[in-house]
Amino acid sequence: MKNGIILYTREDYKKNQWFAERFIEEAPSQGMDIRLIFTDLIALGSENGRLFIQYGSERWDTPPDFAINRSRNSGIARQLELMGCRVFNSSVVTDVCNDKGKTHQLMNAHGIRSVKTLYGLSDWENHGMEYPLILKTLSGHGGNEVHKVDSQEQLSAFVAAYDGQILIQEMCQNPGTDIRAFCLGSEIIACVKRQSKDSFKSNYSLGGKAEAYSLSERECQLVMSVLSIMEFDFVGIDFLVDENGEFLFNEIEDAVGTRTLYQNYEMNIVEIYLSYIRNNLVK
Repeated sequence: MKNGIILYTREDYKKNQWFAERFIEEAPSQGMDIRLIFTDLIALGSENGRLFIQYGSERWDTPPDFAINRSRNSGIARQLELMGCRVFNSSVVTDVCNDKGKTHQLMNAHGIRSVKTLYGLSDWENHGMEYPLILKTLSGHGGNEVHKVDSQEQLSAFVAAYDGQILIQEMCQNPGTDIRAFCLGSEIIACVKRQSKDSFKSNYSLGGKAEAYSLSERECQLVMSVLSIMEFDFVGIDFLVDENGEFLFNEIEDAVGTRTLYQNYEMNIVEIYLSYIRNNLVK
């Protein structure tokens, strides 16, 4: 029996309790035992040249066999990895994919096209881009902290509100539509097309609609190009669609939501993911 943990913030667990409990309930059928762990009870420590984790009143000198990180916390993931625990997704994936600036930097460095994007600026007044702009915080997810900006006054207000931890982008010519590819390891599991008639945001959690989507051969090759850049476990890769129907890279969701997957496909992604984890632990 392999012993594992699933990491959540309390806020995310409240929103995703059903999904989290599926892992715990289905784990024994895969020869695993999984325990729910809340990140706010964790302290990372070191003593006498060795790392440990304090969890409430417990001290872990030996890590679990594996961890499913749904918390977006790369620091905890890194500590677990250094102690010998296999973490899904890795700390590197979590670190990069929860910083939109780092994600665009890496993807565009490998030739993956996106809309024009600026990040890491100190002088936001002279950005050289035309309004309207799309402004995002570097660490936002689920469509939160994404804004349409129509003027320098609005931009300045958001820069101050978010302490400059933002990026700005040209607005896609086909707003309100995106494609999400659910990927496990080096495979594409399924895709959905998300649309909103009322907003430039297509997120399902914000009222957008989703339907199953079949990738063309060209689109499939693009997703596979993204998958070749990092060693992902389970992620969602999002693309905008330009006025010519071509994909433009948007972002990668590390702790990807699965509601649209369950809504549009008859598959047990928890069972599939647990099987993937089991197979990777025996390598």
